[in-house]
Amino acid sequence: MKYVISLIIVLFTFSGFSQTLKKPSEGKAMVYIMRSNDLGGAMNFRVYDKDLFLGALPSRAYFTYECDPGEHLFWAASENRDYVEANLEAGKTYVIDLRAKMGMFIAAVGVEPYTPNNKRHVKRVNKVLKKHINANIVEADRTSEKEENIEKAMKAYNRIKDNTNSKIKRLTADMNFNNN
Repeated sequence: MKYVISLIIVLFTFSGFSQTLKKPSEGKAMVYIMRSNDLGGAMNFRVYDKDLFLGALPSRAYFTYECDPGEHLFWAASENRDYVEANLEAGKTYVIDLRAKMGMFIAAVGVEPYTPNNKRHVKRVNKVLKKHINANIVEADRTSEKEENIEKAMKAYNRIKDNTNSKIKRLTADMNFNNN
């Protein structure tokens, strides 16, 4: 009996989960960028898609980013910069978590691509979608500070990308949260 009840709970959890993710427009991919932990709550992490500033994400929030499929370089900046190389498919939804970490002076950021095959990831996504605010970042101003930050970040990325010890993470096409 406990097994049947557990199975029903799991089925409802996953059916509710699949209904809460937005579907991308035809020919596009959708990326949820979220902050699932409370560490560094006063810090906003600046989020980019290569040289495009997407916005500053506060703690306990998320936003969606609809983009063309293909290769992308997502990164976030705080005291440090952390990168994830992504290969996105059209019609698919992906999740990236910005994890606050202890930094030298302020919170550092870690960028973590999620997979639906990891129960911890699914649980965190559900919690964020239910309890966190949608930051609804639409258009972001690109100031000279951001231009300078982008230039420095791209130089740093190019220095480390071919290093075998590089900590650059990968978000592969099969790590999508299907919208079926």
